[in-house]
Amino acid sequence: MRQAAIPGLLTLLLLTVPVGAQQTAPPDSNQADGGDPKGSSRAPLVLPAVRIHGEAPRIDGILDDEAWKLAPVATDFIQLEPNEGQPATERTEVRVLYGDDALYVAFRAFDSSPDSIAAQLTRRDQNSYSDRVHVLIDSYFDRRTAFHFAVNPLGVKQDFYRYDDIHEDSSWDAVWEAATRIDDQGWTAEIRIPYSQLRFGNQDPQTWGINFGRDIARRNEMSLWAPIRQSDAAVVSRSGELRGLTGLGSPRRVELRPFSLARLSRAPGDDSNPFYRSNDVFASGGLDLKYGLTNDLTLDLTVNPDFGQVEADPAQVNLTAFETFYPERRPFFIEGAGIFNFGIGIGNGDMGSESLFYSRRIGRPPQGSADPRGGHAESPDLTTILGAWKVSGKTQGGWSIGLLHAVTAEETARIATGDGARLEEPVEPLTNYGVARFQRDFREGRSAVGFIGTATNRHKDVADDLLLRSGAYTGGLDVRHRFGRDNRFEVNGYLLGSHVRGSPEALELTQRAPSRYFHRPDANHLEYDPGKTSMSGWAGNLELFKMGGGYWKWATAAVVKSPGFEANDLGYQRDADLVLHAAYLGYNRHNPTDRLRRWNVGVNAFHGWSFGGENLVLGSNLNGSFTLPNYWGGHAGVNREFSSFSDAALRGGPLLRTEARTNGWFGISSDERKAIRGSWNNNMSRASESDSWSASTSLNVRWRPSGRTSVSVGPFLSRNVNDAQWVQRVQAQENHYVLGRMDQKTLGLTGRMDLTFSPDLTLQLYAQPFVSAGEYSAFQQVADPRARSYHDRFSPVEVALVNGEYRADLNGDGTAERFRNPDFNVRQFRSTAVLRWEYRPGSLLYLVWSQGRNHFSRDGRFQVTESLGDLFRQDAENVLMLKVSYWISP
Repeated sequence: MRQAAIPGLLTLLLLTVPVGAQQTAPPDSNQADGGDPKGSSRAPLVLPAVRIHGEAPRIDGILDDEAWKLAPVATDFIQLEPNEGQPATERTEVRVLYGDDALYVAFRAFDSSPDSIAAQLTRRDQNSYSDRVHVLIDSYFDRRTAFHFAVNPLGVKQDFYRYDDIHEDSSWDAVWEAATRIDDQGWTAEIRIPYSQLRFGNQDPQTWGINFGRDIARRNEMSLWAPIRQSDAAVVSRSGELRGLTGLGSPRRVELRPFSLARLSRAPGDDSNPFYRSNDVFASGGLDLKYGLTNDLTLDLTVNPDFGQVEADPAQVNLTAFETFYPERRPFFIEGAGIFNFGIGIGNGDMGSESLFYSRRIGRPPQGSADPRGGHAESPDLTTILGAWKVSGKTQGGWSIGLLHAVTAEETARIATGDGARLEEPVEPLTNYGVARFQRDFREGRSAVGFIGTATNRHKDVADDLLLRSGAYTGGLDVRHRFGRDNRFEVNGYLLGSHVRGSPEALELTQRAPSRYFHRPDANHLEYDPGKTSMSGWAGNLELFKMGGGYWKWATAAVVKSPGFEANDLGYQRDADLVLHAAYLGYNRHNPTDRLRRWNVGVNAFHGWSFGGENLVLGSNLNGSFTLPNYWGGHAGVNREFSSFSDAALRGGPLLRTEARTNGWFGISSDERKAIRGSWNNNMSRASESDSWSASTSLNVRWRPSGRTSVSVGPFLSRNVNDAQWVQRVQAQENHYVLGRMDQKTLGLTGRMDLTFSPDLTLQLYAQPFVSAGEYSAFQQVADPRARSYHDRFSPVEVALVNGEYRADLNGDGTAERFRNPDFNVRQFRSTAVLRWEYRPGSLLYLVWSQGRNHFSRDGRFQVTESLGDLFRQDAENVLMLKVSYWISP
């Protein structure tokens, strides 16, 4: 099977509700009409809106402004954690006012031990061991989306955009004000949120959903004004109401953010290369625009953008046929990304990352390569994004809208041939990317129907030369419906189609891609046509699950992808030709007892097969987790996959029977309230028939030496012994599929240090040395790929290593065939230092230094001291970058 990473298959879906609620933190108020604070079937808590007449409060953290005396008070908070449904241990009072251009919120957080108030000085949006207050504003009043603001006693701000009731987008950043004070009664927070940062309709009067929350870190306590149960699949929809907002009008929403960028790169190179510069200087500038088209819809436009990312992707060695998934880190794409999320996978591994829109396709490294013709060639590292825009928002009629378009430049490589000629050769065509997403809510957001479409259009002539598809399109419908008591059940699904076109050579590569392998010799249900110029396919999904209400959760889901379904031009897709069904049953106990604060246990089962009925995966697992009264916790699980067939193991060869495998995992973590906090995680697996096994362990220790400093160190070590690791297909009279016994060892360490000088000025340091070596032995070739006995599937191969490559008589006729030496030794060191200064609201200065060292050899021996020594003897690539942006809101 194409490792679906299905252990914990649907657990993630069903256990995110209490976690999301805990991190959300909206608060409480006077209990309404005798409603049950633990129940969800209660009258909503209501706070009357009071308009400011006269001078608006000054945002200084001192609640002595006359206007606050007129505001009603929300109080009587109810705990979500640790003792759900009980009154909060400390009193909290919240007041709300609104003016001509902003909403004002004041918190008085009483504390019987003010000297015990926890407050860490960190970078904005960073979680920390701190007390905190929250306000959640559902200004659309759709009970599905909300704007979430939080601040700690030292004035460190966090903001989130909440969507689909329980999900959050932490990348969303608004421009708002907050000031705090600690005194002998506890602490206070004063917040001003401009209407330009919210989205709402033009009706008059208006009602907004609203909730408040408070965290008391030393007690691990979160309390809410409008209470939430951990068993609820709800956050935004449980909010109270702010009623009677009048005369809000249409806020002027225009934001400009011009920026300038300067970069100096210093890297090792070949002095004989005419394109090499020991010091490479680059300067650029651009403009980001945010414009309110209506009260509901916002246009984001970027011209000549800088789409670089500050922190490097983690080091990995990928030995599979599939592409590695990397998360998005670029601000333009991660801000407001929730509306464009459209998952087409299942589980929580790489397959769970499958999506119809994978934004890292835009601005990717060029897909072509240049022939230096005996000389030198220089290609750009990334494709230039000429410009991009997106429109997003939600209308009063319940329509969620997301439109995105980006254009990337044609990229060329410069070539200096061996005979002195200078040439240019295309390595990436001019490309247009587009995404359209619409969704219509019904029944106050409990049901919805949506549409999504994506399009990729490349310049045809260049695409044909580079064997790329000239056009690729996907689209379809999705539905969601909640029902039952307290809407605790949900059914959802989608039906999608895809169509790609291009030259016969490009479509031949598409048919031979790892996701489908149309040319597989025993795939009678697939039709391989090297002459075709287009391909179409479809995919569908159906899920039914119990989200809330009580301790028991369950789910069942099915995903179907036809052999011709292709979404990789603008999406991320690993598998096609797949029918996968999975089911989950779990018990989640969150009420504290004398021995356990909370615990859960779940069981999964899954079965997948191809459109030809070939069994690709069959297995089940048992998993669980717990938290002790002292806030130490742990998790563990065991997974069993039974013998089935793999359509990817032989990279286009016949199906290969896979052996049964058992894997397990466990981990522990300490109390995160402490200055020193640690976690230890372990994974192991074994396939007894081939004596293949793997084991990995990772440790993470975080230390807070002061209220403004955090240090974390995370070493990791793994070993993977695979008796049938792919090596190469050798064609000698017939195809021979060569595999070997690989022994791979990996060692690395991730270190971080955060220094915070003020809520607006921070320094972050990151470093990761990484060594991974794999040594191959006991080479074998496939003899009978479907044999029941493991040893009958392969025949041993006698090899000789000559001039760096292996030679073997694969036909048995005395002729030595050649195949590559697959041994590897990868060594990398990556580090960054980032100084971030928000020198005025919304305006940022970044000073970034990064260093990278890389070394690769065909020596598969794992020698840590020698490997690290070789690595740090390599010349480093150093990059120094300065970026300054200035926020303007006329």
